[in-house]
Amino acid sequence: MAGVTELRTLEAMELTFPAGMPGIPGARRFALRPLGGGGLNVFGCLTSLEPIRLAGGEQVVSFLVAAPGLLWPDYRVEVDDGTQALLEIAAPDEAAALVLVDLHEDVGSSTANLFAPIIVNRRLALAAQLVPARTEEEVGWPIEAPITVLAGR
Repeated sequence: MAGVTELRTLEAMELTFPAGMPGIPGARRFALRPLGGGGLNVFGCLTSLEPIRLAGGEQVVSFLVAAPGLLWPDYRVEVDDGTQALLEIAAPDEAAALVLVDLHEDVGSSTANLFAPIIVNRRLALAAQLVPARTEEEVGWPIEAPITVLAGR
């Protein structure tokens, strides 16, 4: 598949991760909720719909995510055949990418993982984190990309 739709805003939806989330056993169903109002919902919260069993017991987990289109206009993701099949993606415009955000205490130093995006089949509400088999240099996108809109640059 050539690539994915470049999301510029997020919409509320429930997502199913058929293969789960890497490193979080049992995490399969999540709610995606945009943060903020108005037309430009670039950031959202991805929250598990069932408690996840972690070392400290069962708890709901949440991740801050971003639609990369406005923040990184040149961002491109190549979806491998396995992910395309897992998510039942029939056409490139069905697929979109989300990136995980690491929010720091100093908001201006927050980063996003452009290396391993979450791929979403918007038609079927299926999702998977795409973890490339290649290196960060080969992929061309970093694990810790500065979010310049938060840094005020």
